[in-house]
Amino acid sequence: MATKPTRGQERACDLAAEALLKLAEAARLDGRASFGLPEIREVGRAAAKVASAFDLGEIVGRALEARGKALGLRAGASELLVLLRDPPEPIVYLFLDDDTFRADVAEAEAELGDD
Repeated sequence: MATKPTRGQERACDLAAEALLKLAEAARLDGRASFGLPEIREVGRAAAKVASAFDLGEIVGRALEARGKALGLRAGASELLVLLRDPPEPIVYLFLDDDTFRADVAEAEAELGDD
């Protein structure tokens, strides 16, 4: 990005990330929803249009960070998943159940030797 995003653009990104997070959470909680990775990708593409100063990766990163924070994890913990696990698509972490998400973060932290 050539210019710094405005406050409005930052807020748009936060709201887009929250939308992705909430939809994935709803699908996880329902357990039988026919909403999965293809659908969240589609929503993500739309979110990137709404938050035009940010790409899908940045929006997903914010969603993962918010999820980690909601689970009581330290700031930046969810970034470890993306950096150390090198998933094909970080968006898949939005669909992990809470215990698996925590365990994956803990494993990534252990690999780095973080306390």
